[in-house]
Amino acid sequence: MTEPGTIVPSDSGNVTPSVSNVGSSPSVPATPSAAANRLALENQVIIKNDPIMDKILKSKEFNVLMVVLTVYALFGDDIRLAFYDLEDDQIFFNLSIFAMVMFIIEMALQFYFRIEYRWGFYFILDILSTASMIPDTNLLNELMTGEGGDGGEAAGTLKAGKTSRAGAKAGRVVKIVRLIRFVRIFKILKMRKQNMDDNEESDVGKTLEDKLQDEPSKVGKKLTELTVRRVIVIVLAMIMVFPFLDDPESFIGETEFNSYEVKKLNDLHIMTDSFNATGNITQTFFKQQVQYFASSTDIKEIVYMKLNNWDVGITNMWVKEVTSRHLMLDDVGEISDLFRSSDARIPESSITSVCDVEPANGDCGSFAYYNLKSQNQAASMMSLLKTVVIVIGLSISVIGFSRDAETLVIEPIERMIKLVKALAENPLASLYREKNGGDEGFETTLLETTLEKISSLLQVGFGVAGAQIIQSNMSSGGDLDVMIPGKKITAVFGFGIMEEFTNTCSCLEEEMCTYINTIAKIIHDNSVLYHGAPNKNIGSAFLLVWKICEGVLPGLRDLRDASSPELSDGQKADLRMNMGCLSVGGGEKERVLRPYEMVDSSMIGVLKMRIDLMAANGAGGTLEKFKKSQKIVDYYEGNFEVEMGFGLHIGWAIEGAIGSNYKIDASYLSPNVNMAARLEAATHQFGTPLLLSGPFCNELSPAAKALCRKIDVVTVKGSQIPLELWTCDLTNYDTEAAGMILPQFSGSNENREQLALDFERVKQVQKDFDQEFKATFEEGVEFYVKGEWDKAKTLIDKCLSIYPKDGPSDSLNRVMERADFTAPKDWKGFRELTSK
Repeated sequence: MTEPGTIVPSDSGNVTPSVSNVGSSPSVPATPSAAANRLALENQVIIKNDPIMDKILKSKEFNVLMVVLTVYALFGDDIRLAFYDLEDDQIFFNLSIFAMVMFIIEMALQFYFRIEYRWGFYFILDILSTASMIPDTNLLNELMTGEGGDGGEAAGTLKAGKTSRAGAKAGRVVKIVRLIRFVRIFKILKMRKQNMDDNEESDVGKTLEDKLQDEPSKVGKKLTELTVRRVIVIVLAMIMVFPFLDDPESFIGETEFNSYEVKKLNDLHIMTDSFNATGNITQTFFKQQVQYFASSTDIKEIVYMKLNNWDVGITNMWVKEVTSRHLMLDDVGEISDLFRSSDARIPESSITSVCDVEPANGDCGSFAYYNLKSQNQAASMMSLLKTVVIVIGLSISVIGFSRDAETLVIEPIERMIKLVKALAENPLASLYREKNGGDEGFETTLLETTLEKISSLLQVGFGVAGAQIIQSNMSSGGDLDVMIPGKKITAVFGFGIMEEFTNTCSCLEEEMCTYINTIAKIIHDNSVLYHGAPNKNIGSAFLLVWKICEGVLPGLRDLRDASSPELSDGQKADLRMNMGCLSVGGGEKERVLRPYEMVDSSMIGVLKMRIDLMAANGAGGTLEKFKKSQKIVDYYEGNFEVEMGFGLHIGWAIEGAIGSNYKIDASYLSPNVNMAARLEAATHQFGTPLLLSGPFCNELSPAAKALCRKIDVVTVKGSQIPLELWTCDLTNYDTEAAGMILPQFSGSNENREQLALDFERVKQVQKDFDQEFKATFEEGVEFYVKGEWDKAKTLIDKCLSIYPKDGPSDSLNRVMERADFTAPKDWKGFRELTSK
């Protein structure tokens, strides 16, 4: 039994609320704490519902406390330094520790109770913002900055300056880290928004339109969430990196003059001035001081130094005696030849022009040019680095923001536009695409999937006959127009009817739809596999179409026009030399099919339908459960088999929409369609499940036609030309035959192409067919057509002795028997078909 409030993994691996929690929302309660701990995630999943802890998280007191502590974390230390004295510091340190502890407690509660918070973006930011308070505690602050205690006097002016700079640098680092706490500002804002959303009035009394307008889209939420995250990351990165880039001394040392360089030079100036006045400072002492100054490692390279009332050559000689790292030019004019003005400069505060004693040469003043070239180069590289960082940051930001919009909005819209264009160009194209599981639930994905389904329904509903309707309306920008003119095409029309439909419908009742659809799957799958297309289902009847070309196929004789010439196979081949139609069949890649290939495919497709129907009737077949229905068993006394008759004919037809703006059917209008239906109806008269028209068999390839036999010549209503009737015998129904009749393919996956039929394999469906019987029957039919019925009777009797249940032999025998096996005096080689 599931504990209330527990999350139960579904079969798909997703987390879903348990049944015991029906009626309650699994999302986080609308409290400031919830908002403060999860920015832009409205639908957090509760892991465990502890009433006490949940009450604490929801309590107003706890949330107010967290808000106050967040504000303190942002401004407390600055307030301490700005308005309070040293003796008050411990109070602030204790408050900082208390705030850290409360933040850790809040994080732990959120981590335990909110699954979406665990290891998430805002969890990591919470850790960083809480950790940033560590420097605010006294002990760690002393360890990090060295500011605790008195520390004693500095060893000297230079050491004191270094200590000051190190302390300032550490302080800057601490302040930068503290800036991470600004993340909590986002949480406070989110908390307020969450409260406002949850305090809105309920949906009671609102219309559906109002509810839809009030509910924010998931795409908008996701886009906002990603934008906020990126902004936070970018801002934090900027405030963390830029202070160091703006303070190059942190990496390359001082770029200006230190106090030692300025003060010592001033001391030397005073020495020269006092030496001139009193003589108390000896030349030896002064030389030592100059050499001491020059040998110090805490000064930059001296390019030129001029000391009051001293010859530059003498001071240069003194310096070179103790060190060689200074350039020490003899003429100040040489500086401009060797250095940029920014690379060799004088500390402004060190220029001393006031002398107590006027020098003999009238040149009062001491100064030194220092070499700042390396520092300037390093500073320029830092500036270059800063520019690169800015460019990279902006580029990443632009790419990130645009990528989010493209992924969530633009790409789905573009795919939908491509889908509409694809339908406009090819209404029968495959609409399959790879699904991105990460986009599930977004409105754009829902819209895209819905458009795909609607498009697929259009294809299924209209079929091949309605392709022009889809194409015309998809490619135009006007109103819906289904009443478009039809067009003339040539195709093979197949008509199939389920036997015993009325009785099975009465027995199966509600299951009748499933029964018909089970059969329809066999019929439709095989028609598509062999390059055809299902068109209509009317109760027990199926109309199938194998479209060959637009217009009339050259050389195809019209049964209604007796004057139309009958062309030879060679003449037809010349007229159809460059004709063909594109089809994928059961493959993925289109292939051009010649007209005879399409005709062959239609016949083999029907044979495959009959094989699959036989298998479906067998043990374990898809139709077995219907055969075992109690009402079926009672009505047919256990002798029920699902059977179908088929008729195939070739001819022209008008392809188009039939109906009105209220309801249309995309179909084919032609006497040739009716002819296929008449052929199917005549299957009962001729005792064969498949009848083929003469024009159809004349369009077969020689290999396919060799599988057929002519069984009669008749005239039908609306036909001016005698119609030959043919059939194709199917004697091998085993699984081997089913495998041999299947089409073969080349390539793989998206390049899989269906190959032409291999009749060496296909003819296995007649593996057990007696060829002597076939030859005898064909000879008997020839005598029958010539009017030599006595000879025909002898041959047909022989056929019946071989296959007593052969329907065409029995039918022919009965026709001749009615005339006492003597052809009528007006016999012209054909008879009138007395039944549809």
